[in-house]
Amino acid sequence: MDVKETSCRLCFKNITDESFEVVNNIVRNILNVILKLKFDNESKEVICNVCRRKLNAALEFKSTCLNTDNKIIPYLDREKMLQLDLREVYMQEKKSDLVCSQKICRLCMHPVESEFRCIREVELEAIEKLAPEMNINIIKDPVVCNPCFDSLCTHNSFLKDCSEVEEKITSTDSSAIESRIDMCPLDVLVKTENLDKEFDINETEMSIKSESIDIKSEDEER
Repeated sequence: MDVKETSCRLCFKNITDESFEVVNNIVRNILNVILKLKFDNESKEVICNVCRRKLNAALEFKSTCLNTDNKIIPYLDREKMLQLDLREVYMQEKKSDLVCSQKICRLCMHPVESEFRCIREVELEAIEKLAPEMNINIIKDPVVCNPCFDSLCTHNSFLKDCSEVEEKITSTDSSAIESRIDMCPLDVLVKTENLDKEFDINETEMSIKSESIDIKSEDEER
């Protein structure tokens, strides 16, 4: 297949033979879900295999988080709007008991095996970057296990890099348009200016003629 681009659309690094994938409809949908990027169906952008794997991993992790949210929401009492205890939801979903004071990760809904982080400002910001659709506040005292938080940071770092590349591409395109405008031939600008002057002169002539007609009318009345 004839591919016009020689660099990855996401990381902008040069691609080697057969180490890339043409952006098809499936990849376009993933990019739209993860990065909110929309590519033209007729374009021939490509992404390298490394970015493709990172994109898949980010999508899989986000799907896990949203799947947890979908499991929790049916237990929410919309009339009382009380925060849920994720331990109780877990025991009803898994039909199994928990060790006393065992914590459940808000993102993967698995028992926390070792260390965890309470979801505060930093953790909430990281979650909202990857999965803004999640409603963290419906759970009382939510926590996130260390593996999930590490995944959050990894995927958000990838998304940040992709966004920066997209900004560079956008700014480059804008500069190219401005450059083409600057290179516009001088005679075109001069002609435009002359047309404007002619238009002003015509307006003046029309106003003078109109004024002379008014004077004649006044003389006739006398």
